[in-house]
Amino acid sequence: MVKIHLRWKFFYLLCLAISASLNRSPASGVLLPPLEAPTIPAVPAGKTVPLLDASKTEKLSAHIWMIPGYPNIPIIVGKKAVLVVDTGLGNSAAHVISEEVERLAPGKPLYLTTTHFHPEHAAGFGGFPSGTKLLRPSVQENELNADRGRMLERFRIHNAEALSQADYGKPELFKDEKILDLGDVHARIFWAGPAHTYGDTLVYIPEDRALVTGDVVQNLATPTFLGGDIGPEEWLHTLQIFAPLKPKLVIPDHSPPGPGEKLISDEEAFMTALIIETRKAKKDDLSEDDSVEKVTTSLHAQFPDWIMNPLTKDGIRRVWKKKE
Repeated sequence: MVKIHLRWKFFYLLCLAISASLNRSPASGVLLPPLEAPTIPAVPAGKTVPLLDASKTEKLSAHIWMIPGYPNIPIIVGKKAVLVVDTGLGNSAAHVISEEVERLAPGKPLYLTTTHFHPEHAAGFGGFPSGTKLLRPSVQENELNADRGRMLERFRIHNAEALSQADYGKPELFKDEKILDLGDVHARIFWAGPAHTYGDTLVYIPEDRALVTGDVVQNLATPTFLGGDIGPEEWLHTLQIFAPLKPKLVIPDHSPPGPGEKLISDEEAFMTALIIETRKAKKDDLSEDDSVEKVTTSLHAQFPDWIMNPLTKDGIRRVWKKKE
């Protein structure tokens, strides 16, 4: 058990290092005005991402398998078809996924969806077999187009070979929700609102009471604020939209799967504490920097088992700067 915990901690710390070095995405207003594309900041970005290892594939429920790694790759297998969530970082990672899908469900039609537009989740479409049907909500596609390759270039700094032929595919777009009948199991692919990005997409498997959350809910790890002007208030609102699903299992992308209702309620509690304490610090006339330090210390004390993402402080700053 200790070895398993350390393995997941390593993967999440890798994610933190990449997230911290990426800074925040300058994109904003995807749901309102068209986005503008500022130049890429001249800062190092990311670390080399290890290739997925399909020998570590785990069966999580009656219909769901997962290749653990950066990111976790859920594979939902029905009698008629298969759904894969996310591509991995580039075509080589996607090829590993494709071979595992063929092992688990040989010859079945393949659907693919992406939790958000960041390269390790969406840039490997070229590694899937011809005939793979890509599904993506319009808001996520709009965000990808508005980013104009900035996030991809940041990841390429340390993963140039993996992303040399990055391929985001040509998806079938839907507005808010798409339901797939995979044969004896269904997948509800839906957009609930902005959180980690504007186009965060979740997948709910009702027969298994399982929810794939991407970066929106992690396990014992704080949120990564990268989505333009999205702050903790907007993220909390999105959490509250899908919390009534009460999933038995949550499958995050950068931390281990865990009990669904608990992981969602824990994140709601974290986000609520961050918002309330930041507003109080500002009301008490603390400066922005002093508020950040005070609230960070308090969150460490309240959530001692959580891995603290450096970009949590950016979330505190967003609440402090917001006019009530």
